[in-house]
Amino acid sequence: MVGYGRGVKRFSISVMLALALVGLAAATNAEEPTRPRLVFHGDNDFGEVWANVGLTAQRLDEAYIPMVVMVVNRSRETVVIDRDSLRLIGAGGVRYPMPTLKELRNGYRKVVLDARAVSGAGIPWEVWSRERRLVDSNFFPNITSDRRAIVIDEVSLPPAYALIDLVYFAKPAGLGIDEPFILEVHAIGWDAPLRLGIVLG
Repeated sequence: MVGYGRGVKRFSISVMLALALVGLAAATNAEEPTRPRLVFHGDNDFGEVWANVGLTAQRLDEAYIPMVVMVVNRSRETVVIDRDSLRLIGAGGVRYPMPTLKELRNGYRKVVLDARAVSGAGIPWEVWSRERRLVDSNFFPNITSDRRAIVIDEVSLPPAYALIDLVYFAKPAGLGIDEPFILEVHAIGWDAPLRLGIVLG
């Protein structure tokens, strides 16, 4: 019974992340083009990646930056997403990985604020409703308020399944407004990484 409760709680968090950008996605599509772009999307034959950078742009003064990411497995085989599968690529091709949970706790103090703000930094509803098949991930549980939080940082994604999570990266050197960088996702089982170009507006 306890396991069921945790599963429902984690699923609710995933749904919250998925529902979060209904308003923001509509604003991005409907309003004048001078507004910053918040949602980025890329895909190929074996995968699909969505990223929301609304929260990212608010944390440029920090050593670590948050981002809501959705990864969809389009391949015919089950693949694995772990902590090394996601990274940012900055100027000069330098790669910036996700920190460990300990590193983040020692160098970042806004996890609780980010968790509250994520209702404005998620993935569009139509994307989640199309996929519907979400696998739990929890790379950075909010252990400042729940010491029983469990890290889930190795996720098996069957074909057509997805994960959605609020993740963190070491901030690329020189990252700022109008400076391009890349989100790279390389699932274990994909032949090549999927790279998504991002520019913070």
